[in-house]
Amino acid sequence: MKKSISQNGYDVNEKNGSVTEEFTGKRLTRFGGVGLIRRFFEKHWIKEKIEEGVEIEGRRESKYSVGTMLISVLYGIFFGYPRPGQMKVLWKDRVFQKGARLKGFPVQSTLSRFFGALRVSVAFKIARINFKGLMAFRKGFREFLQMTLDLDSHVTSVYGKQQRAGLGHNPKKKGRKSYNPLFCFIGETRDYLGGLFRSGKHHTSYHAIAFLKAMLKKLPSHLEKIRLRADSGFFSVEMLKFLISRSIEFYIVVPLQPWVQKMIRSVRNWRSIGRGVEVGEWEYPLMKGVVLRMVVVRKRVKVGASPRKQLKLLNLEDVRYDYQVIVTSSQEVPEEVWRFYNQRACCENFIKEGIYGFGLDEVISHTYAGNYAYFELLMWGYNLMNFFKEEVLNQRKVKEMIQTIRDRIFHIPGKLVYLGRRWVLRLERSWHARVEYEEALARVT
Repeated sequence: MKKSISQNGYDVNEKNGSVTEEFTGKRLTRFGGVGLIRRFFEKHWIKEKIEEGVEIEGRRESKYSVGTMLISVLYGIFFGYPRPGQMKVLWKDRVFQKGARLKGFPVQSTLSRFFGALRVSVAFKIARINFKGLMAFRKGFREFLQMTLDLDSHVTSVYGKQQRAGLGHNPKKKGRKSYNPLFCFIGETRDYLGGLFRSGKHHTSYHAIAFLKAMLKKLPSHLEKIRLRADSGFFSVEMLKFLISRSIEFYIVVPLQPWVQKMIRSVRNWRSIGRGVEVGEWEYPLMKGVVLRMVVVRKRVKVGASPRKQLKLLNLEDVRYDYQVIVTSSQEVPEEVWRFYNQRACCENFIKEGIYGFGLDEVISHTYAGNYAYFELLMWGYNLMNFFKEEVLNQRKVKEMIQTIRDRIFHIPGKLVYLGRRWVLRLERSWHARVEYEEALARVT
């Protein structure tokens, strides 16, 4: 029978006896991957960009500069500790701070006071740095002739009396106040282009056109074609007219209101495209001289199951279907319109990445400005991680979720030792992702 081998190469059965735990280890850390993050931050001059681009008027001298405060939070976001209270583990870990070249780490009260004293202008400054970094990393998108913009929104519930939080549509926490930020992502690269941090009392379409105008101003002028995908919250006649005036090809889901259900019932030219899915369409006269297409897709619901949304005018059918209607200016066949829109599901995954991986659902301040600044810092962290995946981990077509990367690349046990007049962070030699880590280290060094 083959004996088990321990990590140091000795037979675990060589010495019998129980194991006793003692808190006597020195210079140990669980954040052995900090060196990768530090080198990446240094390569892109993150702290220097903060110091140069985020000037806070009237701030008194402090132990921590603005650059140190914000880059410390970025470390917390990268390691999976988005709330100041959770960052205590980094405040206690001197080995992590040595690896990050930080002379210290701000405690929870310091971070809370810092964000509570900010103004909205700081959020705009962080967003500006993020956008400049995006354009630099993507080299001005010179290789792009067309670009797809994905619009979405998210409800962030609050549990206190935060400024400008309001009552509105909150599907998960009904009756609770929230914020309702808007997002704009670039479909081809998964990058965050920009956002708007709003009160939760507003509908998705509130200020959506003004927001889109601001996003369009950010795009490079050499683009020949711009496409837009959005869910039903962005459907309005005003939005459609605006998109037509800007010659933007759009794919927007239409709410299944009674007039839409009546039009669905009038469709007779259903065409099967396989796997129980059928497509049809009808013309939608928007205004004089402008006729759009309404593409409708229906998918047969399994026997015994219920449609995702009960349709009052369509629930008398013998066969139940899930319906989706997309208004578009595209001339593609209905199934291609549907397939292209469904690629927008990646946008929802981006937001899920922000929620579960970066703490987008966290609200850390009682002030609107502090929460707005933290929102933009989180989304900057999202973009930086997107760049990190491509540049350091060589993930371009298929990108892993942040939690997977943390478990394999960032959270590596290590011990700090002083050898040959230099500090060395000794990582576990049998670590399962050692080869991948060493390859990443070679790319970023």
